[in-house]
Amino acid sequence: MQSEENLQLHFDLLSHRALLSCGGHDYVLPDCYPTREMAQIAAQKFAWETLGLKDRAHECAQASDLPVWLR
Repeated sequence: MQSEENLQLHFDLLSHRALLSCGGHDYVLPDCYPTREMAQIAAQKFAWETLGLKDRAHECAQASDLPVWLR
């Protein structure tokens, strides 16, 4: 995965909402998540399916292989 596609997850403990940063864009994930780990799994799935990393991250075989920086 190229450096401009680094995934950064910002998780708010009060609202249980998650913000995913990727390639200079920010995406608010659609649901609330009880834990940061669940938000990370949702972020990986979102990036894999919606952002098209399935086709661009050749070193990853599945969504759970995507590296996510937790903030």
